[in-house]
Amino acid sequence: MLIYWIWLATRQGMTAREKQVVLAYFGSPEDCYFAKETAYKNIEQLSQSAVEALCDKNIQEAEDILASCAKKKVHILTWNDPRYPVALKNISDPPMLLYYRGILPEFNSDPFIGVVGTRKASAYGLKLAENISRQIARCGGIVASGMAEGIDAMATRGALSEGKTVVGVLGCGVDVVYPRCNRELFLKMERCGCLISEYPPETK
Repeated sequence: MLIYWIWLATRQGMTAREKQVVLAYFGSPEDCYFAKETAYKNIEQLSQSAVEALCDKNIQEAEDILASCAKKKVHILTWNDPRYPVALKNISDPPMLLYYRGILPEFNSDPFIGVVGTRKASAYGLKLAENISRQIARCGGIVASGMAEGIDAMATRGALSEGKTVVGVLGCGVDVVYPRCNRELFLKMERCGCLISEYPPETK
């Protein structure tokens, strides 16, 4: 159940690696939730703070996040979902959950190109970012950017102009418009692209 995924993902005092370890050990977040302290202590890779975090069975925060996702039409992608990006799993600390709005692309089959740059770009830089991103989209690639002001925003606009799926990777919740000057772009991404984040809704 998603509620237990969120509970495990929000354990304070645990590293991403420790969360992966307990997930592999118990097989599911639900089994991890109902385990006893003695079971946690049997896992050598866990720190004392991780054991204490797992012993906290308060699930209210997870329930609030799940309710917020339902209200704001935010979808959740779990670490073991076949649609989860395989390349992301190969980093040392992949997020256990991804929250998204919009159209989820085929992460594991479509070619992705990241286009990012300075927030204070020259007119030439902005035009180049737009043109490059438009060409990537025309050739069947998916542009991924950070949705920041400047190069990132222009790259997103260029790819969207071709009617292709674009991915905006955010450092806040997918319901948080940042920067505010990109509000119109965010709204278009919700309809035609994909806004994705490792952070739950309302995270600034």
